[in-house]
Amino acid sequence: MIEVNPLVYIASALSLIFFLLAPYKLLQFVCLSVLFVFLISFLYALVLSRTIKIERDTDKIKLACKEKSDISFILKNYSPLTAHILYFFDDIPFFYIYNQNNKGITSLRPHELKHVSYTVSSQDRGLFHGGPVRIRTSDPLGLFLINVEIPSPIEITVRPARIKLITNEIPGFPQGHLKINNPCYEDITMRRSIREYQNGDEQKRINWRASAKFDSLYTNQYEDSFDAPFFVFLNLAEEDYDLHNRRYYSEKAIEIAASIVEKSRVLRQRCGFAAYGSDFPYLPPRQNQADCILDILSVIQMEGGKLEYDPVKKFTNQLPAGTLLFVIGPREVESYFAKVEANKENINTENTGMMKKYGKSV
Repeated sequence: MIEVNPLVYIASALSLIFFLLAPYKLLQFVCLSVLFVFLISFLYALVLSRTIKIERDTDKIKLACKEKSDISFILKNYSPLTAHILYFFDDIPFFYIYNQNNKGITSLRPHELKHVSYTVSSQDRGLFHGGPVRIRTSDPLGLFLINVEIPSPIEITVRPARIKLITNEIPGFPQGHLKINNPCYEDITMRRSIREYQNGDEQKRINWRASAKFDSLYTNQYEDSFDAPFFVFLNLAEEDYDLHNRRYYSEKAIEIAASIVEKSRVLRQRCGFAAYGSDFPYLPPRQNQADCILDILSVIQMEGGKLEYDPVKKFTNQLPAGTLLFVIGPREVESYFAKVEANKENINTENTGMMKKYGKSV
């Protein structure tokens, strides 16, 4: 959008009148020159308004609550003209922006690119959208102001805050991704190394190719690993939480659930999720599903009512053998806060009663 200075209309009208009515050629020449300058300035502004573009490095960002993240974009001037003074503003609502670097004043030479970067953080989890980027500049004389909103959307997912919680995995069944010094969980598909033959080694462990090459018997050694799927149940029933601390405790329950899911992703374990909360999500344990669950935890809200069933009894028979079942609700949050207030160092899913097995705490 191009805004015209009101003086341009007045000066143009007067110049046109004097050009048509004045009997003096010098005055007519001056009036025609003024009109010509206005025309050139308008064309200058028109070209700039159509050739200044915005390009983001990415259109999706994921960060944890209360953590910092960088957002950047590139200002591009595709025209052979110079934007002498250019004001930009990237609209990112609901975020704290450090040093207000999402807005500023710069200049763009012909075909110049400028990289703009700034740091943001959020105190609340959720799904947010940023953009557009507003650009304001003008022709060199300042007669025609250019106000442009360039649609450059960006999706920002703020996940629950990271907390201090240790999730101790318990062996499920052999041949997984978790390493353990126990030959009961030896995975014959993952050969680790070879060593010299020792009396008592089984014949099927002998590496015949290496033995023939070095003219001595060598035995294969394998990785000892196990598989332990995770399943997290989150209770966000409003009536199960006290009214005076409902908001605070429910947010902490979500943060605890996110911490356990994040641990499953680090350990490369299958992870499932269910909740008494908005939309009542249920995801059975699957590989590479942790990111999806964390996105759900970013937007999940409390649900009215009260939890009327025992999640351990309900889900135990639906889960694979060896699954670690975690239940997070007001009681577990209360236990977590008690450990924190007592300055306990080893706060984990076992001593807070979150990890369940056969209907009882582990």
